Amino acid sequence: MSSLDASTMAHEHRTQREDLACPRCAGAIVANDTELGCVACGASYPIRDGIIDFRCHRHDYYFNPLSREAMGELTREAHHVPWANTVRRFLRGVRQNPDWLDNLVADGRYAWKLLLRLPPNAHVLDLGCGLGNLTKNIAPSAGRVYALDLTFERLKLARVRFDRFNPNDDIVLLAGGDGASLPFPDGSLDCVTLSGVLEWVADDQSVWDRGGSRLEKATGAFLSFFGAANPRKIQLRFLNEIRRVLKPKGQLFIAIENRLSYRYFGGRRDHHSGLWFASLLPRFLANIYSTAVARRPYRTYTYSINGYRRLLNAAGFSHQEVYGLAPGYTHLAELLPLQTDKHLWQPPGSQGFDHIRRSRNFVPAYGIIASPRVPTGLSLAEKIAAAIESQLSLDGNSVSFAHFHTTGKGKGVISGHTKHGPIIVKLPFNNSAIAGAERNHQFLQQVASMGKVRELLPRALAAGKIQGVPYYVESRVEGRLLRAELGRQNQLDFLKAVAGFLQIFNSDFHERAPEELSGEFYRHQVSLPLEQVADALEDPALIEEAKSYLRDQLYGLRVRRGRAHGDFSTSNIFVRGSEISGVIDWDNSDLLGIPILDALNYLESAHRYLNADMSLAQTIPLLADKDQLNEKEQQFLEESYNRCGIDSNHHAAFVSLYWLRHVAQQLDEGLIYNAPALEERVTAVLKGLLKSHSRSDS
Repeated sequence: MSSLDASTMAHEHRTQREDLACPRCAGAIVANDTELGCVACGASYPIRDGIIDFRCHRHDYYFNPLSREAMGELTREAHHVPWANTVRRFLRGVRQNPDWLDNLVADGRYAWKLLLRLPPNAHVLDLGCGLGNLTKNIAPSAGRVYALDLTFERLKLARVRFDRFNPNDDIVLLAGGDGASLPFPDGSLDCVTLSGVLEWVADDQSVWDRGGSRLEKATGAFLSFFGAANPRKIQLRFLNEIRRVLKPKGQLFIAIENRLSYRYFGGRRDHHSGLWFASLLPRFLANIYSTAVARRPYRTYTYSINGYRRLLNAAGFSHQEVYGLAPGYTHLAELLPLQTDKHLWQPPGSQGFDHIRRSRNFVPAYGIIASPRVPTGLSLAEKIAAAIESQLSLDGNSVSFAHFHTTGKGKGVISGHTKHGPIIVKLPFNNSAIAGAERNHQFLQQVASMGKVRELLPRALAAGKIQGVPYYVESRVEGRLLRAELGRQNQLDFLKAVAGFLQIFNSDFHERAPEELSGEFYRHQVSLPLEQVADALEDPALIEEAKSYLRDQLYGLRVRRGRAHGDFSTSNIFVRGSEISGVIDWDNSDLLGIPILDALNYLESAHRYLNADMSLAQTIPLLADKDQLNEKEQQFLEESYNRCGIDSNHHAAFVSLYWLRHVAQQLDEGLIYNAPALEERVTAVLKGLLKSHSRSDS
């Protein structure tokens, strides 16, 4: 890297970057369009591909599962193809590892951002940003986000992501992390995030491997436990440097595994060393164990909840909040308040093994928010609670939250209470989830005067947006999920209740004349979802065959249009005994849809739940063949077809339409990125349906 003396820089047309500092000497930084320079030591840092290159020593550093050449090709192609194609190509390179799918596209993974106290103009550092999914998710809630990583090639792909998904957000990309200090002035940041980073900061092979014989390497590994090279001491120095760049009341967020996770007691190997029981051993013994078995020292330190407290206190972070992350900070499904505000968070108790796996000592991972001083201001979750209180004309501090989980559909769901009763707060994290949540909210408002059916649906209570986070509030329905009850009762016992609900849901059916499935009606119901499937499959011949089949079977049929749920599965129906007590999740609802699809949806979901070994490729053909159904199911379908004004001889065609719309919804929810699942749920099913149709014609 070139060097410029201070007098030269003083005469050039450069502006001072008060938000950045030299990673070599912490001096002031000035910048022009092509590079930055340090006023104090004269070091210069180029801007390449929109990325400020603050690397000091490790310019060849590369940490990525794809080769450098493959990553370069992927990034060049990413500028010109849909993002889903880029993700699928990356996943092929990592043999479809589901952890990378979660890393690349799971928006619910970062639901913990709601726990942060971020002012609207917050400056946030995503330290070790990798491929940028965390930055993408937190940027809409902040004033500026710095995405910093030492692997330049990762940042180049992250930039493509930000251009696609964050065009209006202020994101600064920085290559670096190997300098004497972080490239920021003292006390300049509101928040620093470490998601899966802290445990790796001491894992530097150069610390212990100086070459030589196997014995010399083993000796180096053993000795790296002592002195300044000890992993805990390196982590402390790292945390002290983060404290330097944070404002006094700024926040550090750490997502990291629990050393004493219940899963490590025989359920799985240590995440980082790959060794059984390594995290449970005393550090000295773990180091000997790893050196003997893996031929490298044990340097990826994680801690218990008390261990993290001691570590953070030693680094000057005296105020801490702790949440459990289950089943981990990857594949996140649930946030568990462990050490936090007792007023807002009032989680229910648990028993048995569930109590162990959710306990503060044995939960799989932690989300820790630490500050040098007691922070001020409200977290995003507290701001949402305050907004709900205002919209519902409630007293302050009258909303409490009990349970926070995420779904596979890019959505967070909080169960809570007000003085008027239990509520559900829905928090969509991507555009598809936002569209669904808005549709759900509007539908509930529209059917609020529907008489008897209104009693079985949630009531839309409030909606709004706080710092880029939309929220939707509705009343909570009572009862148990029908899906859970299927294992206890015969599913045929529920058919009468399901038929009754579908009948009152479209109680005015008899007033509607059947309409021809053609024109715009056909386009909305058939052509648009088929176009979504076509974009995902990249198999024009198969799509043309499907298009011809669906048009031959469906175009011009006469059906009664009516209200349709769009995802009328056993996971969205609540029951008391054998009666329906509520139906939730109207994200795919349609006031002028095809109601017979809800009846098919229910039967298919019940069969799939009761036959866990069956895939969609098996349940759809089974459903399409009425002879495979029992007498009560056939009667249920016949009555449903009659009510909808449809000849049941077209049953197989409507099963195909149900499947098409079902998978089109799943594409929006993340299926489009998962090549093996696309093959199983889309390609295999479509080929099976077309083959079955071909046999019936012959």
